[in-house]
Amino acid sequence: MAISESFRKMPLAAKLCCWLAGLQAMTVIGLEVSILVIVLKYVENVFSSWSSDKGVAIYFMLLVIASLYGVFLVVGGVLNGDTIQIIGFCVFNLFTMSLAIFRYFQVRTWLNDEVVIGDLVYNMIQREMLASIVVMAGITAVFGVLTYFVFHSFGWEIYKRVGADMKIRRMYINYRLLVLLLKMDFFVFVGFAVSYIILILKSSDPEFGITIALVPLTLMVLSLAFWGLRRESVWAMWTVVVLLCASSAYFVFKCARMYDPKQEAKYATQKPMMTYYTVVSLVVVAGTLHQCATCLANFGYGLKDRIEITRGKRSDMEQIQDYYVNAAGDRRMNLDG
Repeated sequence: MAISESFRKMPLAAKLCCWLAGLQAMTVIGLEVSILVIVLKYVENVFSSWSSDKGVAIYFMLLVIASLYGVFLVVGGVLNGDTIQIIGFCVFNLFTMSLAIFRYFQVRTWLNDEVVIGDLVYNMIQREMLASIVVMAGITAVFGVLTYFVFHSFGWEIYKRVGADMKIRRMYINYRLLVLLLKMDFFVFVGFAVSYIILILKSSDPEFGITIALVPLTLMVLSLAFWGLRRESVWAMWTVVVLLCASSAYFVFKCARMYDPKQEAKYATQKPMMTYYTVVSLVVVAGTLHQCATCLANFGYGLKDRIEITRGKRSDMEQIQDYYVNAAGDRRMNLDG
């Protein structure tokens, strides 16, 4: 009830962001289901073996989950008055669109290799694949415009949370940026692990168990990062930094392995997409490491206390209306209404 009341009082631009994210998710999921139904109708071995001929199913899974995850990012950003997370959705949407573009070209290669009627199937699903790309590109462009208005609407909310002290505001922005990157890490890491397990590995490969373990390990590391960031725990954040460095080494190893002549057959049909996914993972990890270091340097300078002052029962914009925090960290009543 509180969430619906808060949503009702949101600025129009924030409401449009939520509706557009939901519209994109429904449209993309509908198109992806249509593609999968056509492929399943004409291709018999999509789920019959454990390697690259599951490519269509993996792309379907990634794009559907990414669409839903995008809604999670937008709604969370709007309810928390977090412009950074809404901007993050635009970046995330570009990444999702790039996966759809890879799918558009790679599925044709796979169908021609595996299916006698590959060209026929490709022609049947070509419009739906292009439509997914166009929808995501259009929504991202509209979001770029809406973000400008959302930024101005939420700017006052940030002021009421952390006050007018520019140093505290910069620390708060770095705090929110790290939270966003940790959310991105989860999708990228788990998506990479699942894709690698299904598209590349076989159950007899030595890497099989290690890659499966990456999923729960990722969840534990990111949970520790969220906890350490909120509590300003130095030991927890340094542990996360060390583990992120280890994950960087892991992705570099995977990328090098893809271009090992001895492994060429294993990666033959999936090398472009998996290389791209690995590079994106490395970029996200590098950004997360940078923000971890930045937030570590900000520990002990008052941000934790300032956030705790304004946390309490207020988890949405309506509750933030009651008071603001001045530069000295004291509560002051809001005189707007």
